[in-house]
Amino acid sequence: MAPSEASILSNFLLSPASLPTIISLQQFTELFPKRLRSHPHIRALYRELQQLREQDMDLVNGNIDRELHQGESQKAELRKSILNTGVDGMSTSDQREIDMDVQLFGQTSTAAPSDYHSASSLLSAMETACANIEHEISGADKDASTLISELNLTVGELSDLRYGKTQGPVGTTSEDMMNETIDGLGHLENACYRKYSINIERTMPTIPLHPRVSSPTSLPNPLPQVLQTPTGLAILELQGTINLPSQEAEDESTTSTNDTHDPSIPTFETPVGKLMFPDYSPHRTAPDDTKWMKRVYLYVGRYQRMTGEVKKLAQPLALVQRRQKEMTSDSDGEELEIVEIIKYKLFFKNRPEPVNNI
Repeated sequence: MAPSEASILSNFLLSPASLPTIISLQQFTELFPKRLRSHPHIRALYRELQQLREQDMDLVNGNIDRELHQGESQKAELRKSILNTGVDGMSTSDQREIDMDVQLFGQTSTAAPSDYHSASSLLSAMETACANIEHEISGADKDASTLISELNLTVGELSDLRYGKTQGPVGTTSEDMMNETIDGLGHLENACYRKYSINIERTMPTIPLHPRVSSPTSLPNPLPQVLQTPTGLAILELQGTINLPSQEAEDESTTSTNDTHDPSIPTFETPVGKLMFPDYSPHRTAPDDTKWMKRVYLYVGRYQRMTGEVKKLAQPLALVQRRQKEMTSDSDGEELEIVEIIKYKLFFKNRPEPVNNI
C-alpha cells in the first residue's frame, strides 16, 4: 500500500525531531566541564530544552493537519471539476478514441453536427472508396498489359536477329546478310588480334632461352637420391640469419676465386653447417619411401641445430644463367640457358635450438 501524505510528513518531520533522538542526557552532560557535570541544574536545563522541543513539534503537527485538510479540499475541487467535464472514470481506450476524433474532426467546440457520419453516410463513403480503389486497380492492369506487349515485341525483334531473319537492303537474301555478318566479325577479330600482338611486341622484350647442351660432369653427391641433381644444386630455406665473415675476408675470397679454371689458385669457401638425414639410409631406404623426408637436421657450428623437412615444390624451379656466346654466333643480344630443374627444397621453419657438442 502506498504511503499517505500524513505518514510521509510525520515520518519526515516528527519522528527524528525529539530531543532524545538528537542528543541524549548523557551526551548533553558530557558537553560541560568535568567539575560541573554533577550539578543538578544540567538535568533541569535538559528537561527545559526537551519541553521547548516538544512545543515546536506540536506546532509542526498542527501545520501537518492544516496541510492535510487543504489537500482534501483540493481533491474535492478536482473531483467536482471532473464531474463537470463528464470524463470521470475515463480509461486509456476512451482517451485514445477521443484523440482520434480530435484528429479527424477537430475540437468539439469547432465541429459541426453535419461533420459526423451516420450509419448510412458511413456506408456510402466506404462504397465510394471501394469504387475508387477498383478503378485504380483496373488502370494498373491496363498499364501492365501495355508493358507486356511492348516487351514481347522487343523480344521478338531480338529473336529475329538471333535466328538470322534480319532484313537487309532490297535484293539481298538472308544468306547474303549472314555471310556479310560473318565477314565483318572476322575482320573485327583480326583487327583485335593484330593490335594485341603489336602491343606485346612493343612492351615485352624477348630473350632466347636454350636448354643445357653440355652434360655436366658427374660429381659425387652425398644428398639423398630425390634431392640429387646433375649439378648438385638444391634449395635451402631457413628461418634465421647467417653471419658471414667480415667484408675484408669476403673481398679476399672474391679476389681469389676470379679464375676458377686454374687449379693452382686456392678456392675459399664459407661452411654454413652440416646436413644430416637421420631416417635415410642409401642402402635400406626404398626409392618410393618418403617418411625420411619429414625430419632433416642442419647443424650450425658445434652447439646449434635446426630441424626441418624435405618438401616438394608446387611448381618446379628452373635455374637460368647467361649463356656464353660462341665465336661463330652473329647474334648481338643476350641469350640464356637452363642449368638445372629443381623439384624439392630443404625447408627449416624453426630457429636453431641448442644441442651438445657434435
